[in-house]
Amino acid sequence: MKDSSDPIRRRAERAETSEKAPVQGLNRRNLLKASTLLGGGGLVGQVMTPATAAAQQPAQPAERAAAAPSRLEPKEVLAKARERLYPTCRVCPVCDGVACSGDGGGIAGSGSGMSFQNNFTALQRVKVLMRNVHEIRKVDTSTTIFGHKISFPAVAAPMGPAGTKFGKGMTQQEWFDALVGGCVAAGTLGSVGDDLRYPEADVTRNLNVIKQYKGQALYNSKPVPNPIILKWLPLIEESGAAWLSIDVDSGPKSVAELRELVKAFKTPIVIKGIMTADDALRCVDAGVAGIAVSNHGGRRQDHSAGAAEVLPAIAAKLKGKVPILADGCVSSGTDVLKYLALGADVVMVGRHILRAAYGGSPEGVALFMNRMRSEFQNAMLLTGVPTVPRIGSSILYA
Repeated sequence: MKDSSDPIRRRAERAETSEKAPVQGLNRRNLLKASTLLGGGGLVGQVMTPATAAAQQPAQPAERAAAAPSRLEPKEVLAKARERLYPTCRVCPVCDGVACSGDGGGIAGSGSGMSFQNNFTALQRVKVLMRNVHEIRKVDTSTTIFGHKISFPAVAAPMGPAGTKFGKGMTQQEWFDALVGGCVAAGTLGSVGDDLRYPEADVTRNLNVIKQYKGQALYNSKPVPNPIILKWLPLIEESGAAWLSIDVDSGPKSVAELRELVKAFKTPIVIKGIMTADDALRCVDAGVAGIAVSNHGGRRQDHSAGAAEVLPAIAAKLKGKVPILADGCVSSGTDVLKYLALGADVVMVGRHILRAAYGGSPEGVALFMNRMRSEFQNAMLLTGVPTVPRIGSSILYA
């Protein structure tokens, strides 16, 4: 049943009832909101009458059953994701935190939502330089992190079983199978986010997902007290996780606590939630294997800086010492290129993988990640960089 209390849905419904009415108020915010429920794959594609937009909707189940089998299409994935995630996420064509600002909870930004929006706008301000006179005809998008060779420098961001509460019709097992299975199918790493205070059977099941996929996923723990993390050390290491990621943006850890964990684990430890060079250096002093520049998708502290704004200063201190990961509104291969040019070694993708998982399960996630890899390959070619290690600030327009 449609929720008539949502102003965005009401606006879209009014548009659907007037096929001949011109699209009014063609400013960015109105187009973004109106397009959310009219389908379509991008903002430009929404500048049309509602009748035209409706004609481009994916076929209904009965029509698909009558037609010859076809591969999963991006529009179909987004349409299904919108159906299953609404109203927690409206699956906006441009995921910038505007339509969900002030919603709170779920996957929206905290408080006013400005931290989410700052992630987006900071990344949009980064401009790349096209270099088209060169001898490069083929580029290598692969890279290696902690001994794992991946098809391109993007992995799934840590997302826990709470992801199943954001939408409808997905069990925790299906959720993690989509996150990990889809990324593995695309030649990269999935993720399993967890809270080690959950029931023992749940934590064991989640760790078994990583084991099932032969360690091709990172394991992320909320910053629970060290004794609880250490209690699970044998199973975490038995899972073969690519690395153990620990959030500090939802509960700080001291340098001494980090040292204790580093000393105990053979699995590489990455500290996620780093937004200053000082914190990054403290992590390195504690002996961690890597750091992740992240403000938790803007879902912890309102009015924080965007990840792309703080990354260069952190990279200036740490580049080459430990791997630097980063996240924040990564939606395309060009976004991946931008973050690497700013100093990251690998990026993490969150909300867009969540949408792909709800819209197409493992196949939807693989489709999205493969599209990003193709875009990344094209972006490397058009900026004149043949390999990932050659990506640097020289491809950015100051």
